[in-house]
Amino acid sequence: MSRSFFRKTAFALAISFTPALCVAQDVFGTLTATIDGAERTWFLTSDNGQSQSHGLTISVANMQSFNLWGQPTEDTIAETKDSLLLGFGVMTVGGNTIPLNASLTYLADGWASGWLANEEEQTVLTLTTLEEVEGGLLVEGRFASTTHYSDNLVSSQVDPSQAKQIDGHFSATLPEALLKDQ
Repeated sequence: MSRSFFRKTAFALAISFTPALCVAQDVFGTLTATIDGAERTWFLTSDNGQSQSHGLTISVANMQSFNLWGQPTEDTIAETKDSLLLGFGVMTVGGNTIPLNASLTYLADGWASGWLANEEEQTVLTLTTLEEVEGGLLVEGRFASTTHYSDNLVSSQVDPSQAKQIDGHFSATLPEALLKDQ
């Protein structure tokens, strides 16, 4: 047996006994919406406490802010293309929760182009559940958005002549690692 053959065989055996590296991706919720007559689901994901989605509590003002970034697959964590972003605030007054400043963005082609509803009255949000649960915060609701096309979502400039209705619902148990206090 040649030395080269022995080295190659030993190397191949060593690789075959090496454990495969696995990514522990967590799905903690979904955004489901109807776009162009088709219902789709996007996934709220995290990996080791890192996520594009998060919640922020401003204790002094009795307010909370949420950004739910729906990924196109359960395996992605920071994809921009074909992602759905829902942002909103919640104010608690006398035991009542009032949704505020809801916005919706569909990143059809990443930040290059898509559909945006970031003006007051363009997105109607109904919050059905907001409660602390073991390990996080459960937030659920429905939304209806009149979005407008943009060929540069970063600029927030839209074409008012191109409108698209996007309606849906969401359910997420935001893990404690994604909840911040201010």
